[in-house]
Amino acid sequence: MTHFKPEEYLCRCGRADCDALREPHPALPLKLEVIRQLVDQPLIITSALRCRWWNAASGGVGDSEHLTGEAADVQLSAAFTSRERWQLLNAALKAGVNRLGIGRNFLHVGVSRKHPEDVIWTYY
Repeated sequence: MTHFKPEEYLCRCGRADCDALREPHPALPLKLEVIRQLVDQPLIITSALRCRWWNAASGGVGDSEHLTGEAADVQLSAAFTSRERWQLLNAALKAGVNRLGIGRNFLHVGVSRKHPEDVIWTYY
């Protein structure tokens, strides 16, 4: 059973000429589904696929995993408490995710094998 709709991954730029990928890398939905099952709560995908324009507007780096469909930023609730941050981080590690970014209101889940692995960073 999948808990995510394909449109949840789409670029959010809203531009008619958006050239972002239309589907995430196959590994990403698999990891997110495991995380979702481990936390046993809905996940909110706040950002996944991005076109270069939206990536730049969002403050993303030039070689962002969002451009290749290998990343999603997720949260558990709009409040995104410290406890929820821990739950997501713990579940992501158990799911085998080895590229994580900790933001104030999201957790970046990355599955790229081209970027450094076994890393956790913050956006603070």
